[in-house]
Amino acid sequence: MEWPSASEIAWGLASDKTAILLAVVLVTLTVLSAGALQPIDVMINTLPRPFEDEIRTFLILWPDTVASRAVALPVLAVVALHLAYWHRSWRPIVLGTGGVFGMICLVASMKLILGRSHPRTNDPSFFTEGGVSFPSGHGANAILIYGLVLFLIVRYRAVRPHIVPRLAYCIAGIAFLQAVVSIYLHFHWFSDLATGMVAGAFALRLTIKLDEMIPEGRTAQWWPFHGRSWPFLFRRMDEAGSGRQLPRGPDRRTTADDWERPPDHPR
Repeated sequence: MEWPSASEIAWGLASDKTAILLAVVLVTLTVLSAGALQPIDVMINTLPRPFEDEIRTFLILWPDTVASRAVALPVLAVVALHLAYWHRSWRPIVLGTGGVFGMICLVASMKLILGRSHPRTNDPSFFTEGGVSFPSGHGANAILIYGLVLFLIVRYRAVRPHIVPRLAYCIAGIAFLQAVVSIYLHFHWFSDLATGMVAGAFALRLTIKLDEMIPEGRTAQWWPFHGRSWPFLFRRMDEAGSGRQLPRGPDRRTTADDWERPPDHPR
C-alpha cells in the first residue's frame, strides 16, 4: 500500500462522519457559549464555594494538575515510547506527537481568536482584551491525551480486554474531576470546559482516522534500533508443520516463544 498524498489525507479527515459530527457540536457549543449559555455560566460561577480558602491550595496542586500537560504528556510519552520500542515502529510516536500538536493548535487558535474573559471578572463576554478562557485546555487534555493513551493500548492489545472499560472509566473520572475543580476554583466557565472536551474529542477522532490512513508497517521500515535484524529473528518451528499462524506484520507484537535464539546468543 502506497503512502496517501496530502490531498487524500485531507479528504479522508474531512469526510469522516464522526469528525464531522464532532465539528458540528464544537461549532454549536461555541455559538451557544457566546449567547444562550452565558446565563447558565454566570449562575454556576456565582454559586457559593464552601471551604474554598481552606482547600484551594490542595485542589490546585493535586486534582487540578491531573489533566495538565505536565502530568498527562509524560504518561502518553511512556506508553508511546514503550509500544514503539516493543513493536519496532514509529507509529505510536507519530500518532502521539501529531494528536497533541493538532489539539494544541486548535485550542490555542480558539483562545486567541475568541478572547473570552476570565470567570473571576464575572463577565462571560467574548472578544475581550487579554481573554484566553475559552475553550478549556485542561478539558481538551483530559480527552485527547488520555484518550490517545487508551487508543494506543487498545490498538496494540497491551492489556487484557476486561481492563479497557476500567481505563475508560478512569478517563471519564479524570475529565469530570477536572471540570468540577476548575469550576469550583473559578478557573473556567462551565461552557469553556464542555467545549474544551469536545475539541479534545474532535482532535482524538482525527488522530484515529489518520492512523487508519497510514499504511500498515510503513513506519516500522524507519526503525533504526535493534530488534529488526537481530539473529534471533528466525522461526522456531515451521508454520506449515505446526499449523500455528504467527504474527507477521512489523507493527504487531511478537514474543520470545515465536522465535528461535541462535546457539551463541546469551540466554
